[in-house]
Amino acid sequence: MTWVPPYATDICRVRLDQSFGGMGMKDGLTHLGLQFWHPVQGGQIKLVGSFKPIDDSIILNFRKWGDLHDVRVLLCIYNGTPEGWNWNLARNAFGSYRKQFIQALVAETVRLKLDGVDIDFEGKGQCEADKKAFVKFIIELSLALKAKGKELTVDSFAYKWNAPNQGWWKMLLPHVDALHVMGYKETGSKSAGWKSYDFLKAAAGKFSSKLLIGVPSHASKWEKATVQEHLEWIAKDSSVGLAIWDAQLKDPKWRIKESWQTVSRIRQGADFNGTSSPSISAEENQEIKLKTEQITKD
Repeated sequence: MTWVPPYATDICRVRLDQSFGGMGMKDGLTHLGLQFWHPVQGGQIKLVGSFKPIDDSIILNFRKWGDLHDVRVLLCIYNGTPEGWNWNLARNAFGSYRKQFIQALVAETVRLKLDGVDIDFEGKGQCEADKKAFVKFIIELSLALKAKGKELTVDSFAYKWNAPNQGWWKMLLPHVDALHVMGYKETGSKSAGWKSYDFLKAAAGKFSSKLLIGVPSHASKWEKATVQEHLEWIAKDSSVGLAIWDAQLKDPKWRIKESWQTVSRIRQGADFNGTSSPSISAEENQEIKLKTEQITKD
């Protein structure tokens, strides 16, 4: 998956059609997130207005590209503002106005004929008090979207800091189609400890097939490895996927044939939408069910 940020719609649209020696983004992507929406008071949503105006015609143009190339296009809602990431804005939506917020997300997804929703809510610092409300929101949104044949993905920090974070994965992974790890330049295929891709995969456990490793398309090398070395690790591991921030592909190493040949291999080796049920024991299934029931109690 990759994303189109609201401040770079034109260049991202160009990149999507660009050929890099006969290979391109159409050959490697399965999902495209349109990071165009904000939550507002009362559980409603609106298109971002801080950059070039975004309207239905821009959204539909990206959706048509997705339809043409068998790439699922998602409504991405985020809590970033010109002043920074506003967790209170996100918490108001998923906590105080959960039901209205879910209705608004589903309605907009259906209206625009998009394939699902990506939740990109980022909280800095200690937000553990909000874990239960966030998980409850994800569970109910997942059910509402599945009833319409839509997908749900969520973005998470790579380790124990900020929110949502790795400590929330056990409760989130059973209910989402994919989880994007926002490690980017801080995690890598040759890294050690919590920064390593192996560590991230292990943390997802039985649900590692739903994990998409975040990589930065504005860098050619990070954590002592090149773009190609990181991509090769993911391609050879087939049980995890790839999340590219973002579709601008600022670094030239992301605009060469070799990179997209490897991303294409990742696409070919992966479950297309990450929704296949992992093999889990009856005991684990029962544990998940009990925890879900506890969280969803009012």
